[in-house]
Amino acid sequence: MKNLALFMLVGAIAIGYNNPADAAPGHRDHRDHHTSHNNHNRHSHKVLPKAHHKIVHRGAPYFYTGGRFYHHKNGVYVSIVAPLGAIVPALPNGYVSIGVGSNRYFHFGDVYYRHAPTGYVVIEKPVGVSTESAEKKVSAGSDKLIIYPAAGQNDKQKSRDKYECHEWASSETRYDPINSDSDDVLKADYQRAMSACLEARNYVVK
Repeated sequence: MKNLALFMLVGAIAIGYNNPADAAPGHRDHRDHHTSHNNHNRHSHKVLPKAHHKIVHRGAPYFYTGGRFYHHKNGVYVSIVAPLGAIVPALPNGYVSIGVGSNRYFHFGDVYYRHAPTGYVVIEKPVGVSTESAEKKVSAGSDKLIIYPAAGQNDKQKSRDKYECHEWASSETRYDPINSDSDDVLKADYQRAMSACLEARNYVVK
């Protein structure tokens, strides 16, 4: 009897270790979970930025912000591997557009998307796409916002507007570029919020 109980306990432990911790409930795919960006840099938050999206895929609720997917577990939002087939309404800032023949794909982090009627759908890495070339395109760009005072604002006014927009954008997205501990994935949301605020104050932002 003792041997039977021991055998059942060992089996239960083995099953637990075979279930990836970062996979969403009911979600399976063939990607390498050990090298996934979302899996390797797992994050959790008690509260998500206000600018997040709630997505229902195959009957399961997901939350999407800054190019990262989360599911809600025990009162905490935990980052997960992007579920294949999930559709997001918009791509995160900083994505890379990749053309393969007549097809167009989009890449951010380690997630690939293609255009869908209602947004952009998560897909496997397309055949013929080089991750190395995509990363070079990302590194070749710059995250700096180019701000032009379209209404003739002077330097003093421009500095004040930038500071006030920074305060608002940080509050909205929970990202602070000055804080080294801030989640870099939220940077795209922060820059989008900064752009929206500055454009509302008659600046042209690129």
